[in-house]
Amino acid sequence: MKFVEQAVGQAKELFTKSLAQTSAPVGSLGVDIGSYAVKIVRLEAGKDGVKVLGCGVEKVAERNYRDALSKAMVKAKVSPDQAAVLSVAGQGVVSRYIELPLMNKSELESSMKFEIEKYVPFPVGEVSADYAVIHEMRDKAKMCVLIAAAKNDLISKKCNLAKEVNLNLKAIDLDCLALANFAVEVAGLRDKGSCCGIINIGKTASNINILVEGVPYLSRDIFIGGDDITKKMMEDLELEYAEAEKLKANPGAKKEELMSTWDPILNNLSAEIRVSLDYFEARNNRAVSKIYITGGSSRLDGIEAYLKQLLSVEINKLDYCGKLKFDESVNVKEFEASSDLLSIALGLALR
Repeated sequence: MKFVEQAVGQAKELFTKSLAQTSAPVGSLGVDIGSYAVKIVRLEAGKDGVKVLGCGVEKVAERNYRDALSKAMVKAKVSPDQAAVLSVAGQGVVSRYIELPLMNKSELESSMKFEIEKYVPFPVGEVSADYAVIHEMRDKAKMCVLIAAAKNDLISKKCNLAKEVNLNLKAIDLDCLALANFAVEVAGLRDKGSCCGIINIGKTASNINILVEGVPYLSRDIFIGGDDITKKMMEDLELEYAEAEKLKANPGAKKEELMSTWDPILNNLSAEIRVSLDYFEARNNRAVSKIYITGGSSRLDGIEAYLKQLLSVEINKLDYCGKLKFDESVNVKEFEASSDLLSIALGLALR
């Protein structure tokens, strides 16, 4: 348990790091243990940009995360001395952006003890929580502060898994914050005057961030993903899980027929996205002009047009591979084929 206690303490240190930090040493690892697959990216970051040194993607079979993690480590050529960053997500994770009056460091530290209790909906003793100043609004004499927290039992599970495969764990992050880091440092979503969203649509959940000139103003997990579509297909079409997954990936001539089955799930997802957009727009008096989507479930045929119709916002799939450099040992075509699965792992590797 000593290893777990140390790693839980490291989570507190991680939460205070800048979301835009680029300090990955040679071989820094981002490890995204998702419900669909384990994704590992090994990076080197410097003044000349980000270079991919290795990559491994392994599907999770029958919830055997340890086996998938071990195989992904082999594919990414992970060595024992390389520091790794994992992430947590789910109902036991929370991130909040709050506005406070401008104050000095000691005043903020005293104030945040109460603010964390106010905004984190779990007993303080059950979570690792911290905060970071995101930006200052001197014209309003205010500052935007990010509060991030995760339940210790979620952190412990990831730490135990890392220990089982001899992974050199550096720290724990949140999926939604790793996505924001990826959006800024890899995808380059920080143009002057820009106001955009990025959504990672996964198997069981979707992570959303809203960025203004590369600064995150909202980060949230939405518990709707591709698996909800698969289960609806199983129910409506009386299919086995594997059959529904195969048809979802390759609908062919049945696409129009399937849209009526997908419709309730995509409507629910769009409604949750709209809640986030409305909340941001009401607080900041500006609208999101474009949303980029990534993640395995962004592969759903026609999803860009569907979301655009429901949200009345331009929707684009995110293509970022041209902004990366690759070590000669990396199979670039394989990386590109899996690039929509790797946003969280890339954001973690840059911690």
